[in-house]
Amino acid sequence: MQEAFLAEMLDEEVELCKQDELLSTNGTVVWREGSHILAKFARGRDGKPGCFRLGCAHFDAQPPSVAMVDLDNGLELSLDKWTPGVAHGLHPATGKPFVCIQGLAEYHSHPSHLADSWDRYRNRYRIPQTAKRLLQKAGAIP
Repeated sequence: MQEAFLAEMLDEEVELCKQDELLSTNGTVVWREGSHILAKFARGRDGKPGCFRLGCAHFDAQPPSVAMVDLDNGLELSLDKWTPGVAHGLHPATGKPFVCIQGLAEYHSHPSHLADSWDRYRNRYRIPQTAKRLLQKAGAIP
C-alpha cells in the first residue's frame, strides 16, 4: 500500500515537471524509476549529457537525496565526473559528492545545517522546484 501511494505521488511530481516550461527545454527529460526520479539534461557549459537521480524512497517525510549517475549503467558518478560547479565537495557523513541546496537530504544532514529543518521547506521545494534548481546549477536551464 505504501509503495503504491509513493509511486502515485512521485508520478504526480514527474507530471508537474513535464508541465513546467523550463524543465521541458533544452532536451531535459524527467521520469520515474521505482522510488527514484531522474532528470537527463545537456550540460549548458559544454553540451555534454548529464543525469541527476533524486532518491525519493521516503519523500516527502524526508527530502530527496541527489546523485549524478552514468546514463549507460545508472551507477553514481565520482566527484571528478560531476558537472563542474554543481557538487559542493564530499559530504562529511556519506563521503559522496553532494549539492548544498535546501530541500536535499545532503544539505539537511550536513553538520552545518542540522538546525535547518526539512519541514521548513517541504511545501516550497517539491520535486519540480528541486529539479529546476539542480538544472540551473548545472547550466542546463536559465
